Amino acid sequence: MSANRLIVGVGACVAVLCGTTLPAAAVPLNWMNMAPTPFGTSVPNNSVYTLPGIGNVTVSYAFTGSFADSRFQNPLLLNGNVSANAYTWGNQELFAATNLGQTGQPSNWRITYTFTSLLPGGSIYLGVSGLGRTTNNGGMMTVASVNQNGTYLGDWSGGGNYGLTQFTGGPGVFSLNNSVTGAGGADPWWNTSLAVIRIDDQISSLTVNFSQLEGDGLGLNIASVPAPGPAALLGLGAAAALRRRRR
Repeated sequence: MSANRLIVGVGACVAVLCGTTLPAAAVPLNWMNMAPTPFGTSVPNNSVYTLPGIGNVTVSYAFTGSFADSRFQNPLLLNGNVSANAYTWGNQELFAATNLGQTGQPSNWRITYTFTSLLPGGSIYLGVSGLGRTTNNGGMMTVASVNQNGTYLGDWSGGGNYGLTQFTGGPGVFSLNNSVTGAGGADPWWNTSLAVIRIDDQISSLTVNFSQLEGDGLGLNIASVPAPGPAALLGLGAAAALRRRRR
């Protein structure tokens, strides 16, 4: 086989691998593991955990009012996927926070994930679940907001009787709340499933702000995706070599 025919063969192989004739492999999301903090116990403020592919992450939070927090796992949110199975995961856990206040009004709090370096856009994925909504006092709801650009990838309920998340985006900001507006029956209609959002900006930290209803419990976590494997890098390299040969 001549050198030219060999290069053509590699190019054809790359075209098949990278083209639309074959379905793209699902991207696995790696949710941050907050061990050694035991499940069901409070997450120490300013704790440092490791996120695969990212490194150390410092978790800090500040409550206004009376809250309880814990490391939590919802069996319904395990082994999930969003965006027509484009993003998948197995193990998944949450930083859970419950508003124990008795003022009749939502309370504000925030949580910040701080990284050891500036991360490129698309490195971090945010998951938020359990956003409540009620018809009390003319209608109130829990709202999560982030001062970053983000792309909503979808919701995962795991078969739970949850409402869908309403994603509202704008330049440099997005917010999440429960989309259910009718009576809907008893809880958990008043809670959202797990919404997954890709953070599109370069970031060295990510802060999520909440206005949370009394009695409402919610959860959130961050995830990363694995670095491209050797096969993917080989395919990209072959494609680059083919382009250089054609010039």
